[in-house]
Amino acid sequence: MTLIEILVSVIILSLVFVGLAGVFVASKRYIQHSRSRMTAAELGKFFLDPFQNHVNQSTWGTSGNYLSNPPAGYTQRQNILGREYEAEYVITPGGLANLTRVKVTITLPSI
Repeated sequence: MTLIEILVSVIILSLVFVGLAGVFVASKRYIQHSRSRMTAAELGKFFLDPFQNHVNQSTWGTSGNYLSNPPAGYTQRQNILGREYEAEYVITPGGLANLTRVKVTITLPSI
């Protein structure tokens, strides 16, 4: 084996390893993005689940129903696994087909 053959093989192997490293980095980013989406979905479910108690046929649309008369700028703070999350609710009663819309924005306040 000559020195040139060894250098060519080292260059080819280094290119292969750089390509594999790029695949691993892209995979790690994709996994982190998927975890963030799953966390967001679970947090949304956690903060929206309490509203299920207010949705029933007998009280829907009455003036005493919480969803038909929401407080302005309703926010809630919750500590989940040592992190303090803040949820802001925007509740829009009525609308198309008389459906009440609940939009929740969840933030992780800075310390």
